[in-house]
Amino acid sequence: MSDGLSVELRESRSQRARDFPDVEVALASRARVISHGTRGRRPLVMAAVLAYRSESRQLWGPVLLDLMAPAILASLKRLREQPPVMDAEDLRQCLILEVLSAAAEMPLPATPSYMRRRLMARANQGVRRWLERESRRQRRQRSFEMLEEEGK
Repeated sequence: MSDGLSVELRESRSQRARDFPDVEVALASRARVISHGTRGRRPLVMAAVLAYRSESRQLWGPVLLDLMAPAILASLKRLREQPPVMDAEDLRQCLILEVLSAAAEMPLPATPSYMRRRLMARANQGVRRWLERESRRQRRQRSFEMLEEEGK
């Protein structure tokens, strides 16, 4: 599961670099400019989140995910699948969605150095809540056999 994410991120980045060679250079230089803002040096993750919020999300989403990849992979190792509803691929997609959602909507921390930690905490919380809701729903469900027995 985690190897697949690393490979997909690497392939996505190289594909984007082939399709838009100027954009790849521009993204790197733009991240440097944002990270050296008026209040001193900001960590790169904070710079990418600010760019993700204010500029093209299609361009900055992969950059942000690339920066967050080690934390995402570590989190995926701790999360457990809940078959048949959520397999490893579903968990991965849900976590990525939660990371991007947190980057777009959560309040920014006062200290930029905590941005990576806050993003992952928010994303993990969203995934855990979804898994808990799904677990409660599965416990409430009854099989067709049980329903047929009750109807007789």
